[in-house]
Amino acid sequence: MHDVPLIDRLAELNRAIQATAPIGADGQDAVPNLEELKRGLDDMRLSLWGRLQAAHTDDVRGFEEKFRIRRATELCVRLTADLKAQLMNPAHAEFADLWIGVVELGKTIQAAREREGVKHP
Repeated sequence: MHDVPLIDRLAELNRAIQATAPIGADGQDAVPNLEELKRGLDDMRLSLWGRLQAAHTDDVRGFEEKFRIRRATELCVRLTADLKAQLMNPAHAEFADLWIGVVELGKTIQAAREREGVKHP
């Protein structure tokens, strides 16, 4: 048996998840053991994260920082694009907390960069 590349396995898992509707046509859960599925996915995520960290043992902290910053940037870029394309409701209640968090993050980044003597872009 040959080894299937991890990226192919992840793509297969993503297709399976996309094919699974969370709510059936009758209004019932299409996934009977949804909580069990959530736990299983979380376990897989943690396992994958552990493997990624193990591959970067020379600088685990640097890897984690880069990963978190890139992920946050990706989410912000996607939310911005969706709002510009009017794909999301700007009045959604969750945006108030996000806005507060983003403003606070911006101020904190600026203060930390100034403290460390990093020049502004």
